Amino acid sequence: MITPSVSSKEVTRTWYVIDAKGKPLGRIASKAAMVLQGKHKAEYTPHIDNGDFVIVLSG
Repeated sequence: MITPSVSSKEVTRTWYVIDAKGKPLGRIASKAAMVLQGKHKAEYTPHIDNGDFVIVLSG
């Protein structure tokens, strides 16, 4: 069985908007870091930049 690996040309990036109003800073930061690194995707590959874009809104 071969483990599939994503190349940098196959990466699709999406935008995420996180509303930080009334939420602890540490939880917002950890969620944003996971999305920026791409660890929330099933095709996560450590040596490829497959993270998404993040916008954090504070109220």
